[in-house]
Amino acid sequence: MSNMFQTSSPSPGKLDPLKRVNYSFGLVLGVEEFLQEDTYFLSRHNRENRLLHGHGTVCGLDVTAPTSPIIEVRVAPGWAINPMGQEIHVPQLMCVQMNDWLQANLAALKAVFPGSAPASFDLCVVLCYRECKTDVVPIPGEPCQTQSSSMAPSRIADSFELMLCLNPDLSPPLGSPPASSGLCEFRPSQDDTGGISALASLLSEIQISATGPFLTLADIKQLVRDLVQSVASPPLGSSPPSGPPYYVAASDEATFRQAAVRTWITEVLPLLTASPGVGVCCPPTEKCVLLAEVALSLNANWTAGAVTIDDSRRPFLMSTRLLQELALKGATAQAGGLQYKTVAAGYFHASGAPNGPSHNLTATPSAAPSGAYTLTFPGYLNPATTPGINYIVKGTVQDSGAMPAAPRATFEFVGFQVQGIVVRIVDTASAPLNSALGFMVEICQIGGSP
Repeated sequence: MSNMFQTSSPSPGKLDPLKRVNYSFGLVLGVEEFLQEDTYFLSRHNRENRLLHGHGTVCGLDVTAPTSPIIEVRVAPGWAINPMGQEIHVPQLMCVQMNDWLQANLAALKAVFPGSAPASFDLCVVLCYRECKTDVVPIPGEPCQTQSSSMAPSRIADSFELMLCLNPDLSPPLGSPPASSGLCEFRPSQDDTGGISALASLLSEIQISATGPFLTLADIKQLVRDLVQSVASPPLGSSPPSGPPYYVAASDEATFRQAAVRTWITEVLPLLTASPGVGVCCPPTEKCVLLAEVALSLNANWTAGAVTIDDSRRPFLMSTRLLQELALKGATAQAGGLQYKTVAAGYFHASGAPNGPSHNLTATPSAAPSGAYTLTFPGYLNPATTPGINYIVKGTVQDSGAMPAAPRATFEFVGFQVQGIVVRIVDTASAPLNSALGFMVEICQIGGSP
C-alpha cells in the first residue's frame, strides 16, 4: 500500500494576525491552522494592551540596591506590559551581585572604558519578554530517525529576561563592547511615553481667562504636534504662543481640549507607534521595558562602590479601576466647588522685589493704604465679577535675627480688585514693613478650571 501522507511544516510567512480559522465540516486541520488561530488571538490581545492601555510596570517590580552584606541590585516580583503589548511576569525576587557582574564582564568593560577604571558609569535595568519551549514529548516521524529528532516541545511558556545594560543616554561609551561578550548597550526607547506625559502637562496648562491673550484652534493643534517635533517636521500650521499658561475663554475650553486629544490620536500617536519601514499603527519591535537607571561608582580595582537607583523615567500603568476612582472623586470635588490648587507663590523683600523662589507671582507696593501690596499672577480672575471662582491668600512675615528690637508685623488680606489681590503688611505701630524684613505669600484657587 502506498504512503499517501507526507511530512510537512507550517509556513510562518502565511500567518496573518488579522485572520482566524473558519471552521467548517470537512476542513482538514494541520499545524498551520492551529498556529493561525493562536496568532490571531495573541495578536488581538497584545494590540488591546498596547493601544488601549499602554506599556510599563503594572504591579511590583521595585528596584533596590542594598549594600549589606554585599552590593546587589534587586528586582521584586511583579508584572509589566512591554511596548508590543506582551505581558511579562517575574514570579520571584531576582538579584545580581554587582562585583560578580563586574568580573564576568570585565573584559568587555575594559574595551568600552580603556585605561584605568572610570569613577562611575551608568546602567539600565531592562525587563524583556521571552518564550521558552518546554515539556518535550515523543512525536511520530519518519523511519530511522534518532531519538532526539523524534522529540519536540509540547508547550510554550511565557517567560522573561532581566538585563543590566550600559546606558547610552547617560554615559556615552568610549569604545564598543565585543560582540561576543554578552554585554549589551541598550535603553528601551519607548517613544510614546514621554509624549503622553507631555500631552498631559499641556492639557493641565490650559486655563480659563476673561482677558486673554487667547489660543486659537490652530494654536492648540500645533502645540500638540510640537510635543514630539521629530515626528512632525516641518511644523504644520501656525506658530503658537511660546510658553504656558495658555488661555482660553470658558465657552471654548471643552472644544480646545477635544481638539488637542483628536490631534494627538489622529496625527501624532500613529507616527510614534510606527514600526521602522512598516507603517503607522503597527506593532513595535520593542519587547523590553525600562525598570530603572543605575549609577554605579567604581573603585580603582574595578570593584563596586556606591549604587544609586533612579526610576524617574520608568513608565507605569494604573488600573482602570484606579483611574475610575480618581475621575469620580475629581468630578465630585469639582461639582461640590472644592477644586483646589496652588496658582502662585513667592518670597519678597519689603520693597516688593523677589527675595527667593517665586512661582507666577509679583508684588507691587501700593500708595494707599499704608503698607499695601498688589499681588498679581497670570490667569487672575476677579472673584467679584467671576462666579464660581475664589482664592485663599496665605502670608507670613519674615523675621530677622539681626533686628531683635524691630516691632512685630502682621499680614492682612484687604480684598480682591480688578488689577489683583491687595494685602497689607504693617507692624504693631501701624508703620509699613521695615526695609530689612520681607514676606512670603501662597495663593490657592478654589473652583474654576482644574
